[in-house]
Amino acid sequence: MVLPIAQGAPMVAVLAAVCGVVVIGAWAWGTRSGRAVGVTVGVVFTAVLVAVFTVSQWPRGLVAAPWLDWFAVWLLVGVVCLAALLIDRRVHPVSPPYTAAGKVPAGRVQWVAAMATLGAVVLLCGCGLGIGGYDGDGRLRFPASVDEVLPLPGSLRLVSADVCADGGVSGNCTAEFVVVATDDVDRATTVTRLVEHLRNRGWQLQPENGVYRGSRETGGILSWTAHTVWLYADLKSAPGLRPASPPEAVVIYIDNL
Repeated sequence: MVLPIAQGAPMVAVLAAVCGVVVIGAWAWGTRSGRAVGVTVGVVFTAVLVAVFTVSQWPRGLVAAPWLDWFAVWLLVGVVCLAALLIDRRVHPVSPPYTAAGKVPAGRVQWVAAMATLGAVVLLCGCGLGIGGYDGDGRLRFPASVDEVLPLPGSLRLVSADVCADGGVSGNCTAEFVVVATDDVDRATTVTRLVEHLRNRGWQLQPENGVYRGSRETGGILSWTAHTVWLYADLKSAPGLRPASPPEAVVIYIDNL
């Protein structure tokens, strides 16, 4: 639940914690291998979960995945728990004393309830990914965040930021960050400072026909669409775009196409 909190989604963190307790608890409650084995395997599942989170969210110069990415972890762990319960029942057939004459064994009811609970979590996580992540063309993508540009060095100042200034159709968004110099320098110097800053933050910008452009892959477990950044060194090479305000400002564009 630490990841969603760090990404500014406290309610998601609560939901992540609840899902964790439900998934691991359902396995431990439904297994016929004994309480000790159930708890031990539950701890192993938890350790695997932490390891997957750590590996998938390790910076490595990548754009941080959105909080929605954690659904994939619970989906994976939930499926593994379901499979483990199915195998567990084959290894330890349910044959406890009947709760009452002619009724279903209590152990079987417990196993079915655990399977239903895990199935519900898997369905919830799968639907969450399908609804929240996939867009009209079947790709997984998310809008750019201010963290992909900020913090700026002392020689630059952010005037405005809009993470979806253009697009918004089928999940695609183009973000705009308006930046100016904090001292009295020309626009060309501001561009040079910005290019150096963005390269230091992992954007491999390359000049081409008056435009600096570069892409960064995204982290996470799922295959999220890479983000592309560009800025115009010369305003004459940016036809059709609204002028920056103030005129000496430089606009950084980031899209998720």
